[in-house]
Amino acid sequence: MLIRFFACLLLFGWVGITIADELTAEFRVKNAETRVVDEVYRLDANIDFRLASVMKEALLSGVDLVIELQIKVVNERDWMWNANIAELSLRYQLRYHALSERYLVIDVSTGLQQNFRQLDDALQFIGNIRDFPMLDQRLLSVGDFYIAQLRAVLDKESLPTPMKLQAYTLSRWNLLSEWYSWPLQP
Repeated sequence: MLIRFFACLLLFGWVGITIADELTAEFRVKNAETRVVDEVYRLDANIDFRLASVMKEALLSGVDLVIELQIKVVNERDWMWNANIAELSLRYQLRYHALSERYLVIDVSTGLQQNFRQLDDALQFIGNIRDFPMLDQRLLSVGDFYIAQLRAVLDKESLPTPMKLQAYTLSRWNLLSEWYSWPLQP
């Protein structure tokens, strides 16, 4: 009876840890703002990334993770549907290199790489956006009201085929932040 009690206690403890791990995994845009430099809106943003342990294990096993930062600029109108002015994305591939025991962050659009000793440092690098040229100021009309939006998404389509089913059926792989919005002044 005592063995059964401890087995149940161990099982519920493991389930509790697994649930807690899923609940702490999240992407969250902490802040974002733009400023105009030479007629170009430049984006500064801070994004917090927390991965579930299953994702960390996948990285250590050689699975690359792609994190996409999606940006939208919308013209909000009272009497018509909102108009999308621009949609763009930044994509970062996160990879663990077992031989050097380093995490690599690769900017998918430029191919530029940075390496980090710790996973948290690599995620902080991805989430620290500075001076990104987002939009030409001439695309906005004075007198209209614009909203810029930013969110972070784990790209499940970039996972290896055997992992896609798990990624689409288990909630812990469904990491995307809420849209973070702020006004954009023309």
